[in-house]
Amino acid sequence: MAELTPRERVRLALQHQEPDRVPIDNGGFVSGMHEVAYKNLLAYLGLEKEIKITDPVQRLADVDEEVLNRLHVDTRYLFASAGSKWEYREDENGYWYDEWGVLHQHTGYYADSVGHPLAGMSLEEIKSYKFPDPQDPGRFAGLKEKAKKLYETTDYALVGGTIGALYCPAWDLRGYEQFMYDTAADPKLANYLLDKLLEWWMAFYEGYLEAIGEYIEYLWTGDDWGQQTGPLISPASFRETVKPRFAKLHEFIKSKTGAKIAYHSCGSVYWALGDFADMGVDIVHPLQPTAAEMDDSERIKKNFGDRLSFHGGTNNQGVFHLDKDLVIADARRRIKALAPGGGYIFSSGHNIQPNCPPENILALFDTGYEYGRYPIR
Repeated sequence: MAELTPRERVRLALQHQEPDRVPIDNGGFVSGMHEVAYKNLLAYLGLEKEIKITDPVQRLADVDEEVLNRLHVDTRYLFASAGSKWEYREDENGYWYDEWGVLHQHTGYYADSVGHPLAGMSLEEIKSYKFPDPQDPGRFAGLKEKAKKLYETTDYALVGGTIGALYCPAWDLRGYEQFMYDTAADPKLANYLLDKLLEWWMAFYEGYLEAIGEYIEYLWTGDDWGQQTGPLISPASFRETVKPRFAKLHEFIKSKTGAKIAYHSCGSVYWALGDFADMGVDIVHPLQPTAAEMDDSERIKKNFGDRLSFHGGTNNQGVFHLDKDLVIADARRRIKALAPGGGYIFSSGHNIQPNCPPENILALFDTGYEYGRYPIR
């Protein structure tokens, strides 16, 4: 097969057909690079670049075009901005508020959520809480023009990077322990908050997709439904409270764009893969191999590869910080299992962490580029 453009490559793969090689992704909020790992990579490559942050919680770097090309990346990301009334202000102790009123503290490599604006509130008090404006024009200022220019002047596959989630923001707003308690002890309150968040995201995506919907190949939604050993909540609770809400969100999104939906969910989620497909998901990430039932990539592909495409799958947690040869072997294993027949996008299994040596970063992406050529051998 003749060499395809990045956009053609991604489109063909997501149609469950084999392109010339496996598409490669880096740059989103769940497939990006920590600023420390990026700084080390720049030094290793002998490059001097200003490091900009795309996510102040996870401390993800905005990876420069020269580096993306060195990593053979086929995608370029389009993010919405925060509302126009908010700006990042960190005090001398590392504390800062996001636009939702959640208090974060930058300690070490990341920022932790340490203050929750809805903590201790009753349902009636929560009903009076003022959410940020999902359609604040500042969120989308200049975004349509940027998307159009990238689409018309490059052949990259464009991706909507802002992730619509329900439980994760509920945890931030209410507090993790409190909201998990609410789902069992005060379901009326929990369901109200989830519905308000669903309403917020639908309004957000209306503006977001008006700006980028005609230009992107896929976009992200997601929440974490697995831990290392099994489900984070019971499958029955997931199917009762989560599945119908995400199905509604995804149906709304697909009424506004022809783009595919990539769904991020960490941990042991083999039990939920069929549910993800039912609720309109097209692509699942990260297939975390160190979690229960997630290491058998062949089984996942065999049982769900007709309904889902897969993104990532490589072992960030277990081998990425170790010997380079282990990184290469793991990457080859995931490609061999997940790439045949298309339906696979290669990337780091999650964001590249601070302890990942630059040699391993290059080895990962070079393996995806070299070994990911069809037919897979």
